[in-house]
Amino acid sequence: MKRFLSLCGIILSFTLFFAADFSCASSPVAVAGGSSVWAVSKNGNTLFLGGSIHTLRDEDFPLPEEFDRALARSSMLVLETDIERASDPEMTMYMMERMFLSGGQTLSSILDAETYEMLRDKCDEYGLPMENIEFLKPSMVMLLFTTLEIESFGFVEEGVDMYYLQKAKEAGMFLGFLETVEEQIDLMVGMGEGYENDYVKYSLYDMDNTENELSSIVSGWRTGDAASTEISLEEMRAEWPVLYQTIVVDRNEAWLPQLEYYLSSDQTVFVIVGLAHLHGPEGLLRRLADSGCKVTQFR
Repeated sequence: MKRFLSLCGIILSFTLFFAADFSCASSPVAVAGGSSVWAVSKNGNTLFLGGSIHTLRDEDFPLPEEFDRALARSSMLVLETDIERASDPEMTMYMMERMFLSGGQTLSSILDAETYEMLRDKCDEYGLPMENIEFLKPSMVMLLFTTLEIESFGFVEEGVDMYYLQKAKEAGMFLGFLETVEEQIDLMVGMGEGYENDYVKYSLYDMDNTENELSSIVSGWRTGDAASTEISLEEMRAEWPVLYQTIVVDRNEAWLPQLEYYLSSDQTVFVIVGLAHLHGPEGLLRRLADSGCKVTQFR
């Protein structure tokens, strides 16, 4: 689940997936050897589409130069959401109103005994009293554990999107966002609702192999090799089809008309989204290519 959160762009500041045998060579757009920035062209217009890792390590800087070059050629930067607004008191209150269980429920009342004990064991591992999380929704508990887990691996720095947001603001560029902060919060707090036991068990299991898998994904991101990302996406699609549909497919569907609008404008736009949104059979690169766009890695 941490790989998923870091790649798809759920808001970590409040606290990183395709067909069988889907190798890079099998996709008309997923060709390694370049970067995780893509040039998308249609009818003489071009936009740049970059994949973000939403939290990074010191060792991941400097970022691939293609990101700087794409920004330099653009007049507008578009991100998933207004990251800075996530820390506003208004958004903090919005989050607080939604992160707790309602109607007198507790984790012990909505989870079976086996799952609850697994959660207790993880709390003990982090030195966290169980009573501190008893009234949180499972999605918030797993977000907390995710944050603690990836921070222990050195993922404590700003991600690609925040880094380029600051650069764009310094350059006085126009800014745009594909969805509101409220939409991302609603998406995040609703994860696992209706299947809490399976959600918690899978999330805890998923933490066992985090460090190596995240490192592999970040390494591939630097060169535009999507193999590790696609494996993670296929795993998510197979084991968690509801989450995959809600957090990847549905959001891609909502973003495509906006990308097509930017592509039809007279200005060059640089769009940065979570890396997982680019790849796979329902990914933005494939969808844009299928709609008649020319999609090439930016070198």
